[in-house]
Amino acid sequence: MPPLIQSKRLHLPALPARAAAIVIQLNASPHYSRRMKNDGRPTLYTADHALRARMAWEIGATDAQVAFLVGVSESTLARWCARHPAMAEARTAGRDDADTRVTFSLYRRAVGYDYTETRILLPFGAKEPLVIPVTRHKHGESAAAFRWLAIRKPAQWSGRAETQNDNHDLAERLAEALANVARAAGEHD
Repeated sequence: MPPLIQSKRLHLPALPARAAAIVIQLNASPHYSRRMKNDGRPTLYTADHALRARMAWEIGATDAQVAFLVGVSESTLARWCARHPAMAEARTAGRDDADTRVTFSLYRRAVGYDYTETRILLPFGAKEPLVIPVTRHKHGESAAAFRWLAIRKPAQWSGRAETQNDNHDLAERLAEALANVARAAGEHD
């Protein structure tokens, strides 16, 4: 195999001296470096993509779903978030809005809430139906309350510390029971 001539940017196979000198001069020219700065296809990103992506993130869409909606791959979406501040802000703000709504909804389920429903009745012999607004109360749910407290006060409500204490108490009780059995076995001998 012929030896390689090293230039600033290319490894070229051995050429006649005159041809190699021309290639090296071309590589060193300012036109070459200007031409290579913008290699690749231009980006498809527009400001409309950030707006559409934010609306999707606001309703709880994942990155894969947003990428599908915008019409790009997940890696392209991640690259856009890294390169375009508007897209990164759309991702952060959209996710924060969705998280806030879920947090408020979880809180309402934990403490309970009132709502109004409309009842439509047709009494016997009436010609027109009666429309009656009725206020209902939804009682708080203990599972939602526990989840809320586990998020807000994990030290007191995570359940992990309680489990560790139970295991420790269980080990102590087991050791005490074994000692009692050994003592009882010794008394009967």
